[in-house]
Order: sequence, then C-alpha cells, then structure tokens
Amino acid sequence: MRCSGFNICASNKILREGFCLKKANLGYEVRRVEPIFALDIGTRLVMGLVITKKEDQSYEILASAQTEHRQRAMYDGQVHDVDEVALAVAKVKTQLEKKLGIPLKQVAVAAAGRALRTEIASAENRELLPVRWERENVLALEIKAVHQALRQLQSSAEHELQSYHCVGYNTIAQWNESEKISNLIGQRGKVAKVSVIATFLPRTVVDGLVAVLGRVGLEMTSLTLEPIAAGQAAIPANMRRLNLALVDVGAGTADIALTRSGSFFAYGMVPMAGDEVTEEICTHYVLDFKVGEKLKRDLNKKKQLSFTDFLGSKMVVAQAEVLSIIQPVVAGLAEKIAQEILKLNESAPHAIILIGGGSLTPMLCELLAETMGMPQNRVGVQIRERLGDITGEKNLKGPETITPIGIGIAALDGNGLQYYTVKVNGASVPIFALQLSTVAEALLAAGIQPRSFFGKPGAALTFELNNEMQVIKGSLGSPAQLLVNGSPGKLDQSLEAGDEIVFTPGANGKDAQVCFKDILPSQQPKQITWNGQREMYAPQILVDQQWVSESDPILDGYKINYIPNDDLNHLLKQKGYDVDKKEVLEIRVNGEVNRVGIDREILVNGQRQSTNSPIHEGDAIDVLTYKPTVADLKLMPLPMIFHVNGEEVEFPIQEILITSQGRTVSEAEPLYDGMDLRIDGYKQMPILSEILPYVKFPEGERSGSLLTLIVNGQPAEFTTVLRPGDRLTVAWRNNA
Repeated sequence: MRCSGFNICASNKILREGFCLKKANLGYEVRRVEPIFALDIGTRLVMGLVITKKEDQSYEILASAQTEHRQRAMYDGQVHDVDEVALAVAKVKTQLEKKLGIPLKQVAVAAAGRALRTEIASAENRELLPVRWERENVLALEIKAVHQALRQLQSSAEHELQSYHCVGYNTIAQWNESEKISNLIGQRGKVAKVSVIATFLPRTVVDGLVAVLGRVGLEMTSLTLEPIAAGQAAIPANMRRLNLALVDVGAGTADIALTRSGSFFAYGMVPMAGDEVTEEICTHYVLDFKVGEKLKRDLNKKKQLSFTDFLGSKMVVAQAEVLSIIQPVVAGLAEKIAQEILKLNESAPHAIILIGGGSLTPMLCELLAETMGMPQNRVGVQIRERLGDITGEKNLKGPETITPIGIGIAALDGNGLQYYTVKVNGASVPIFALQLSTVAEALLAAGIQPRSFFGKPGAALTFELNNEMQVIKGSLGSPAQLLVNGSPGKLDQSLEAGDEIVFTPGANGKDAQVCFKDILPSQQPKQITWNGQREMYAPQILVDQQWVSESDPILDGYKINYIPNDDLNHLLKQKGYDVDKKEVLEIRVNGEVNRVGIDREILVNGQRQSTNSPIHEGDAIDVLTYKPTVADLKLMPLPMIFHVNGEEVEFPIQEILITSQGRTVSEAEPLYDGMDLRIDGYKQMPILSEILPYVKFPEGERSGSLLTLIVNGQPAEFTTVLRPGDRLTVAWRNNA
C-alpha cells in the first residue's frame, strides 16, 4: 500500500516504489505508514518534524528541523508579521524536504490553548399558525443559535473586538410549544426552540496560521491546541489518573493543563513567560533583544558571561550578578503560574511538570515549588529524552521539543481538529470537522447569516386614516436556493474537502405598497356654487396638512385626513369651518381678555339645512357671517377716583376715546381675533383745581383764613397734576 504520499519506511529509508517492507518469518509483508509533518510555530522558535506511528503503537521521528525568527514577528502565540513568520516556516520546511528527499504539502499545527472558547445559547422560531418542523427548519434554527452564541461571545468585554471561527457545535436541548422534546423533526407547533453548545477559535489565530502556511505552499490538515498537544507527549495516558499540572512556558505565555481521573479537565494561561526575563536583562545592561536572549540561555552553562552592549562596550559579568537581576521577575512569573494553578485546581496538585524553552529559566522550578508550598522534587522539567515511546532523531532534545512531538501524536491519533476547505460562492472557507460537517456549517463559517436561509416577509405598511390605525401586510418571502457541486443541495447535506457550494439567499417578500386610491372610496367631483362662485367639490386628502393626489403612494407612518364630498358637514370642514365649535374672537381691552362669538347662518339653495344634509350636483351654498363690532363690546371707561379728606371723590368722565395700536377706532369698526383695544375717558390727567368743584369743603370761618392743599402728604398747588388714587387734604388754616 502507498504511504500516503510520503513513501517513507520506519527505517527512514525512502522506497521510490511507495511501499514500506518489514521482514517476516515467511518473507515480507506490506504495512501502511502514515507520517505526519508537525509544525510548532512559537513566539521565538519554529520547530518542525516528521513523525510516524509504528505497529507497536510507539512513535518514530523521521526528521526534524528548527530555526528562530529573525525578529519579533509573534507575540503571545499570535502571528503579527505573516511574511517574517513565513520565512522561518519555509526554512524549516526546506530543511525537512532536503533530509527526506520529498516535498511536503500538508501539515499539522497547534493554536494557543487560551484561544478556545465555548458558549451555550438558544434560538426560537415563532409562527402565526401551527407548522410541521422539518429538518431544514431545525437546522436553520440550530445555526441561528450558534450565531447567538457568537454574539454572546463577542459582546463580552474581553472578546468584543474579536472575530471567531465556529469549529463545531452540539444541540443539547429542544422544545416544541415550550415542551422539552428529544427531537423536533416531524413535530407540529407554533413555537420551536433549540439550545446548543458551540466551540470557537479566534479568526485572527486561525487565519494568521493559514496565511503563513499558504505563503510556503502548505495546507493545514489538522489543528490542535498547544496544551492538549503538549499533554499528549509529556504525560502518558496511564499517568493522567493523577492530579498533575503541565505548564508549557514559552516566550510570551505560559499555558497550563491539569489532569485528573485519566483525562485533562482544565486549561489556563498566564500572559507572561521567558520574554519578560530577557527584557529585564536587556533593560539592565542596555542590550539588543537577541543578545539578551543569548545571555539568558548561557546562565545555565557559564559562571562568567561576556557580551557587548548596544553602545559597543564589552562587558564580563558573573552569573550570580545576572541571577540577582532576574530573580524578582522569575519570582513574579512563578507567583502568577501558582495563582492560575490554584484557581483551576483549587489546591496544589501532586506534581508540576514544566515544558517549553522558558522552563529552562534559572530558578523557576525552585521558586515555583516554594510558592506552591511543594517539595522541590515535585516540580520538574520534562524533556524528550525521558519519553519512552518516542524513537528516532536522537539530536532532538530538550523541553522545547515536547509540544511539536505532541502535535504530531495528536494528528496521528486523530485527536486534532480535522481541517479542510470548501468553496462557498467561489470563496474558500475553512471547515473544522469536530463532527460531520454539513452545508449549514459551511454557510455559517462563510459568515452567511441564518436569516438569509429563508426570505423574510415584506415589511407591512402602517398608517393612520382619520385617527384610526391601518395595517397592510407585505408578501411572504421565498427560501434560499442551494447548489452543491452543481446539483440541488440541502442544509443538512454532508460535505467533503473541495466541495463547491453556490448559495442564493432567500428572496425577501415585497414590502406593502398602496396608493391613496387603493384604500379610499371612489367619489366623483360635483359642481356647486359657494358664496356665489362656481367651483368643483371633490374629496380632500391631506397628509400633515398638505394636499396629496389619490394616485400618490402611501408611506409608512402617514397620518391621513380624508374628507369626502358627500354632505354639508364635510364641505364645511374642507372650507375650514368647525361645525361642532363656535368661532370665538379674543379681544384685549386695556390688557384684559374678552371673548366674543361669531354668528353664522348657512343656507343651501336659500334654505337653512342641518350639517348632515347631502350636497348634490348644482347646489348653491351660502355662508352668512355676522361679525361683531366694537359697539357690541359696550365699552365704558372707568372714572377716576381720588380720596379727599378721607372720602372718595369721583372725577366725571369727560369723553369716551377708543384706540387700537395708537389709532382711533369707531364703534362701528368690526372686531378681529387678537385685536388690542384701549379705552379712556380723559384726554389728560386733571390738575388739583379741576377737582375742587367736586370736593365738599370743611365748615369753618373762611374770613382771614388760608386754603391749604396737600397731595399724598406733600404741600401742593392748584396746578399740581393728579393721578387716580391720589390722597388729598383740603383745609382752612387761620392766618394768625
């Protein structure tokens, strides 16, 4: 049998015929070998290897290669510079191809463990009348629930700016008419509901990996999570019954996975790792990052360390000095790792296993054991050399090799997310086969909204007609059209790599559209005589007090006032007369408001008629209006009153003078609404001598006496000008 395109046998010899031969007692037998190209794209290091699984269930590494990024192109496991990361991947790929003598086209990779997210969400479908829920309806409802899960994820403060790939979902509950049911398909009702648990990976993580691999001609066939992959290699299955903590200390992050009762049960992450230690060294000695990284690695090898700083000075420092500089940072890293482990595990585990290049950070094991309150021998570093079931490639050593080996093991054992692409409307769409992938999942991955699976009804038209709400419904929508590889497809149809989907969204129903003539009665205009003038009496249509034509369209929210041409009441309304309310004029007289009614008489063909009398062709209508005049107000000015010697004295009105805005008006002048009148009985204010004839003088001897005059307590003269309400004292005073 052909070796899946690799043509590599367990002895690492290439058989051009494509078969691997194993010597048996009776000759040779043919067995299939399925090597996997596993690639670990780390923040600092890119490591690749080709690994295969042997008949005895052990694993053999056929070739490996590794390189560092030329510059910082990855941060916290996330691709930031696609081209720069692609250069490192291409270098590893080329080295492996040279060693094996074959091209590498497919690869298994891992995403940061902290990236995986799960959400539980529900979706509901309501119908006006009972319907039978078919498979298409239920699938559309499930996808709607997945979209709701995605919205929940993106609405959280931590993830609101993220975009995600759905890598799978499972339906966990279904309801029909609020009754929980095991299967909705075939049931009948008006309300259906499903609840799903959906799993997501950030698009930036996946798309960044895909972009890098695409640059170097590689296709991703399997995607696993870094802590899961590391656990596959670092902790054998028979050891997972213990409560162990696996800590993958990289350059940017420390990923944590916990085991108990035979499986991994929790994952966590600390956003701090080896780079913080390097940066502390660079800050203290003013070093380029690469120089600082080399100095950190040499701490475990040399007692005296020499280097050249950024300014060109050559320096030699003792190992103890550098250790004292980084000790606070390493202690901080140990503290954060310990806090995350205790948060996930709620107690100290049986042991802590460190892997990854950052696990070689000096003092980390000791400080972590001290922080956790554990014996020193319960915190250690796992290295490839202690992995009993891994053979081949003897020069592949150290804790940083654990994760790429685990990526290969996960892919060989089928524990990764199987990845392939399909096309939706010509665009490539990634599919993660956590379960049997369907057309509906592909549409979801392509970003097609569930609401486009079925066309929605056209918008209804809502308006008011003479203060009564009216609703005109739109037409119903049509379902979406699906073609899979050129043939009609269904939402639940299974997919294979390379399938092509053509999706035409469901057509929405047409919005309701009507004209005024479609809803109003048909009435012909009539020729009448109005106050002696011939004119046409037609129905009147008003929107917001504006005339409209019966052929105009009605828009949503219109407030329509329709006045037909059938009786006298509607004619008067068209002419602006409110037959139910008598018209009143408001007149101000010396600042006070006076209300005066207007009398009208309405005649039809010379006869008085009730307002509901019909109007016929040729009728003559006359409106006789009797407008009030100034005389109807019966205005009379008030006399002036003075207080003389304690008694009221009335100064008689001299003449009646009526003015409006400075203009003299006569009593015959018609009134109008808002008219402002002023009425006076005097041309000017009187002087004191003019009021004396109306004053009763005090009795007494006048001979030889003087008349004293006082106004408001002050001495006055005969010519003193008075004001209404003034208080006067008039008395005789003896001259002696």
